[in-house]
Amino acid sequence: MAIIAHDVYDCFDSLFQDKHIIPDSLKLVWLKQAVSRYEKELSVALDFDDTLMEFGDDVDYYDMETLAWIMKELYQTREVSKANKTPRIVSKDISVDGADGVKKYLNSELEEIKKVVIDRINNCKSTAYN
Repeated sequence: MAIIAHDVYDCFDSLFQDKHIIPDSLKLVWLKQAVSRYEKELSVALDFDDTLMEFGDDVDYYDMETLAWIMKELYQTREVSKANKTPRIVSKDISVDGADGVKKYLNSELEEIKKVVIDRINNCKSTAYN
């Protein structure tokens, strides 16, 4: 059975918990970006049909999870961007930034996600022993 886009969405949704529901239209944009990156980095075609919203037969669950992790990286990048746009109050004697701790946390989480994505992509690459 072919993997469909909603399978990747479900995997993506299972990676974290968010207060807000992320619209499928945004998930589709991230999925297309994830497919593009995956295909570019690994020089393989996933044969994603965006009208039928399904992948070719060669896509397995590890590929699906890797796409979900790439989508999570895109999501986290967006969250970091939102946090960086929070207002700051700066005066002569004091500087107040209500989200300074949040920014550090989001950036460190983004770095951890990037490491996972790199590891997963490297695991998909063929070795010299193949």
